[in-house]
Amino acid sequence: KELRGHFQVTDSASGELRPARYADMVVLLRATSGWDEEFKAVLEGEGIPVYITSKTGYFGATEVQELLQLLRVLDNPRQDIPFFGVMKSVFGGFTEEEIALIRSGSRKGTLYEAAEHFAAGAGAEETGDTERTEAGKAAGDTGETTAVGETARSSRQGELRQKTGVFLRRIEEYRRCVVYMPVRELLTQLITDFDYLNYVTALPAGGKRRANVEMLLTRASDFEKTSYFGLFHFIRYMEQLEKYDVDYGEAELLDENADVVRIMSIHKSKGLEFPITFVAGLGKGFNMQDVNRSLILDMDLGLATDYVDPGRRIRNKTLRRNVLARKAREESLAEELRVFYVAMTRAREKLILTATLENAAVRWKRSRERGDESLLYPDFIESGSYLDFLLPIVGSTGIRVTVLEAGDFAAGTLQEQLELGDRVRRLEQAGELADGEALALLRKRLNDQYSFENLAGLYTKTTVSELKIAAMADRDEAAYHTFEEKEIQPYIPAFRRQEEKVSGTVRGNAYHRVMELLDFGRILGSKTPKDTAGMAERLEGFLKGEVETGRLQQEYAKAVNREKILCFLQTELAERMRRAERDGQLCREQPFVVGVSASKLGQEFPDSESVLIQGIIDVFFEEEDGIVLLDYKTDAVSSLKELWNRYETQLDYYSQALTGLTGKPVKEKILYSFHLGQYE
Repeated sequence: KELRGHFQVTDSASGELRPARYADMVVLLRATSGWDEEFKAVLEGEGIPVYITSKTGYFGATEVQELLQLLRVLDNPRQDIPFFGVMKSVFGGFTEEEIALIRSGSRKGTLYEAAEHFAAGAGAEETGDTERTEAGKAAGDTGETTAVGETARSSRQGELRQKTGVFLRRIEEYRRCVVYMPVRELLTQLITDFDYLNYVTALPAGGKRRANVEMLLTRASDFEKTSYFGLFHFIRYMEQLEKYDVDYGEAELLDENADVVRIMSIHKSKGLEFPITFVAGLGKGFNMQDVNRSLILDMDLGLATDYVDPGRRIRNKTLRRNVLARKAREESLAEELRVFYVAMTRAREKLILTATLENAAVRWKRSRERGDESLLYPDFIESGSYLDFLLPIVGSTGIRVTVLEAGDFAAGTLQEQLELGDRVRRLEQAGELADGEALALLRKRLNDQYSFENLAGLYTKTTVSELKIAAMADRDEAAYHTFEEKEIQPYIPAFRRQEEKVSGTVRGNAYHRVMELLDFGRILGSKTPKDTAGMAERLEGFLKGEVETGRLQQEYAKAVNREKILCFLQTELAERMRRAERDGQLCREQPFVVGVSASKLGQEFPDSESVLIQGIIDVFFEEEDGIVLLDYKTDAVSSLKELWNRYETQLDYYSQALTGLTGKPVKEKILYSFHLGQYE
């Protein structure tokens, strides 16, 4: 709070100094698990807006795991864990008891082989004999009761054998399709045959589950654009994404102008820079489990174990194990040092390092007295945290260090309570408070709750983009956010694909700027049908002229794909915009601020409160029977439906604002996808 509005940072766009915003700040943690939620709660308690990435992994979602397990089984059914998962899922419909019965008939081999034997009747008799013996004992060996039990069990086993046979035949039918069917088509077939989308939608948090399934289809489409093909490679592709914890776009959910403090892991911050960076949790101990294990493996030195004497019940460390453990510790600490370097170099203008430790004042005093200029090997090898890297040298660096005790944080609140108690006592001594009334008043003051607590989540001003995200959360469509990340292609490096390093934000801004400046009358001409070659030449000349006059940045001119612009210009929509431009009815990049009732943002808010919503409408134009609203999008999507899932709420707010500002109805709301070259 002290930094915001007071500390000056360099604006990335203008290059000039400006007061810092919350969006200029980031809190980096070595690991977010168990930390980020605590930081978020404390900061929000101080009125500081915070954003953290979701803790629920995409690959941990049940619906994603079920589909991936089914694909693994279709690739190779002799994998017990995936095969068990498929049997127990909606694709198999078996209970754990049924699977146990199938397995008990054939203890050796894979679960798939056991299912084949069971479906063929092999092993069923032995299982049946065991059950009959147990049933006879339970029934007291009475013939009539045992016979009835045997008949019922035989009927159940027959039904289970038939069910297993149908399941195996279905698996084989799909496996035959794997040879020639693309992965996305195969997934679509599976989802359709089992009505899987409707199934997951009916479950709790169904909207999110459905979006996760649709996202898997998108991943399959992305995979098919690479040089790899086939089910085996797709499974490996997904396993690599899961292994490296690739997060689909959660860091891109927020609007670029959202004024929030971000909390993320150091790993996620690679390649990013922030004006103000907090590296927190430096007192957290390193994970040295690999070093402390009884068995240590090294690629150069081989294997080492503890010495164990079972007879004398003695365990001890060997010299070889100590050597390997020392080497492993050095390598782990070296890696931690590299990670720490990454964290500290994320800061552009201000770096703040925080840690908690026992006897902080004493340890800092020792460090300051010592004042080494470099981290010596004895200190390095004994380090257990990032703070241990810093303490031996920070005293000689000139870095300002502040040591706070636990009591310092509570001093403010405690002081307020003491002052309140003093005021009550003075009133009591003056006779202005009766006996017992002083204590009652003090309790009331200390336990008093804010009268308008229900408005704590109500903001006075917001953007359409933030409302879009909030609306998705309300509809339980949080998984739609994950579509918004730049597509990941780990199989083919960027330098091999010869792609320019243009961020999604720059590309999106470039298209919007070009469409804002575009002279439809000049480029489209008056010929019918349109002269495509002539349009391409006129478009190139127009862009060159805009760059020369300084109205269009050179970076933006390079970022836009001419073919995609020409594709748009050949649509009927472009012709309608040309006519509107000719008649003076075309408005582009129109900013607006409109007030709406707070109750429209949430049922918990009253109608009497108002909220200001601001945004920028890409383009709208007026025709005889109403207004046409158009929004351009550059998202890499597979369908227009996907695009509408993301931006329908945004267009609804734009439409409401236009109707309120012009007093005229919006007859059409259109989304145009430059990625697809289509609109709807």
